[in-house]
Amino acid sequence: MRLDELFSVSYGNKFDMNKMDRADRNDGIAFIGRRGGGEGLSGWVKEIPGVSPFSAGLVTVALGGSRLLSSFVQQRPFYTAQNVAVLDPLDPGMTLAVRLYYARCIKHNAFRYTAFGREANRTLGTLELPETVPAWVETTPIPTHEGLARAAAPNLPLGDIELWPEFRLGDLFDIRKGRRLTKADRTAGATRFIGASEKNNGITDHSDVRPMFDGGHLTVVYNGNSVGCAFYQDEPFFASDDVNVLRPKTKVSKWSLMFAAAVIKHQRARYTYGYKWTLERMKDTTIRLPATEDGSPDWKFMDAAMRGLPFSAAIEASRAPSPIEALSARV
Repeated sequence: MRLDELFSVSYGNKFDMNKMDRADRNDGIAFIGRRGGGEGLSGWVKEIPGVSPFSAGLVTVALGGSRLLSSFVQQRPFYTAQNVAVLDPLDPGMTLAVRLYYARCIKHNAFRYTAFGREANRTLGTLELPETVPAWVETTPIPTHEGLARAAAPNLPLGDIELWPEFRLGDLFDIRKGRRLTKADRTAGATRFIGASEKNNGITDHSDVRPMFDGGHLTVVYNGNSVGCAFYQDEPFFASDDVNVLRPKTKVSKWSLMFAAAVIKHQRARYTYGYKWTLERMKDTTIRLPATEDGSPDWKFMDAAMRGLPFSAAIEASRAPSPIEALSARV
């Protein structure tokens, strides 16, 4: 079905946040702009006399800019910036789960448009969406912030970090460089492609290439503006030539590797586009880590420290992704 057969489409308030009075989230109105995350939230503003905010539960869609077709179901009353559409379901009984599903479907059409070129202002209503909603949409639980924020274990103080000894990365990890593969030489597929990105765990897309590495490695960008961004990879992946891949020389848990990734990332200020974190430099780089009495890295302590952080319970849950998560990953 066409989008405008499912939703009433309006084009928001077209307000300029810079000309509005700011407020805090406790007593302000959400201001939704053309952002790609955080429900599109740009900040909080005071209510304008005589202008009622849009109601919670409506869908907002960015019509232009670099985050084209970013779509969210708003959880609080809101105003919008320019080039933000507001979708009101024609069926007043449309559930939150179905609205979330359609928001994801809308975002999946972003490839049809270009920022500052062919934007979605005039054609949003013509997008085709699935007429039948899959059964799993209504049966999949919608996670709450409170549930996701739980820690898997008690909080563990780190102590005096200055007392941690230094360890050479080349002594802890076997370090290899990724391989150059341009976007023109790959097509969509199931393999994670790790590139010079500081977002989405370093995943720039999913391609049909054969994985170069198994899960259980760290990836560190050594080149470009994202130099030093380190991530733990839990699935097989292909790494670009802008990425160094670190395989632990001893058996180490994913929690300990995530701890090491956070420490490694703090080295990024030492490197720039002109002074790259090359393979040899990375091998000789030293980082501070907790140690046991015999001077070895205390991987068990690092494991426990990571489990004590907020949101660790959500990571610890070892399960296959839900259909909604799988759909999000494909998008």
